[in-house]
Amino acid sequence: MLSLDEIHAAGTELEALYCLKTAPLAIKLINRDEVPEGCTQPSKDGIHYALCQALAFSRRTRNALAVFAEDHWCLWPVINFRLRTLTEEDRKYVGSTYFIRDPEISYRHFCEEYPYIDEAKKKDGMAIAPLATCSFVPDAVMIYCEPSQLRQLLMASKWHSGNITSASFDTCDSCGAALLPVLNGERPYNVSIPDAGEYERSLCGENEMIFTCAGDTLEDLVTSARQLTQRGFGYKNLAYDIRPDYARPKFYNDMFRKWGLDTGVEWIPGKR
Repeated sequence: MLSLDEIHAAGTELEALYCLKTAPLAIKLINRDEVPEGCTQPSKDGIHYALCQALAFSRRTRNALAVFAEDHWCLWPVINFRLRTLTEEDRKYVGSTYFIRDPEISYRHFCEEYPYIDEAKKKDGMAIAPLATCSFVPDAVMIYCEPSQLRQLLMASKWHSGNITSASFDTCDSCGAALLPVLNGERPYNVSIPDAGEYERSLCGENEMIFTCAGDTLEDLVTSARQLTQRGFGYKNLAYDIRPDYARPKFYNDMFRKWGLDTGVEWIPGKR
């Protein structure tokens, strides 16, 4: 497990390697007696946030928050994270409104596919803080990024894991879609898209996407990002270059030679 100093260094390095516009976020599920140092609770100041607003507030202002049921202003995360219980009547009422034209199909979708935190992982609330300054070890890390930055994060996750990252594209309840597959241990990495409410109320850029990783993959992710950068495939390394007959890796030339096709200059890792 990384120390806090190492976690902070990883957060700072990710921001630098990918030229991120806002802070990567550390996320931790907490009980009321586990509020990390430096986290403030919005309702104690008489205000409420949607969870996506709390995420935006933290990543943009670099302040830390602790949010419990009484701090929320959006319905979906209260349900996602089991902060309150739904009766069957509630399920029919809420489930029929889940942005699907046919209420019956909406209700069926809600009953069969709506994501929840696993019962065994449920806690009272959530701590949110910039990764570079958090006072706790995160369960998950969220990175808001543009497609070109996301491409490089996906390259880094594939570099060490050998797997292509899956996605959860729900246009309602993007906070749940972003976090739950990772927090529930379904996958170490996840890609999602900000929903309409997050766009309007949390000031997401039109090109922003969400990359989420499990806290225990952070070291591997940063190491992979660093190694790819050293090999010339970091975010800052890539540039537009429409050059014919560009230098290619040795295995390209080997295979083209075998196929009876033209070969050319061999590409040396780390050079352009």
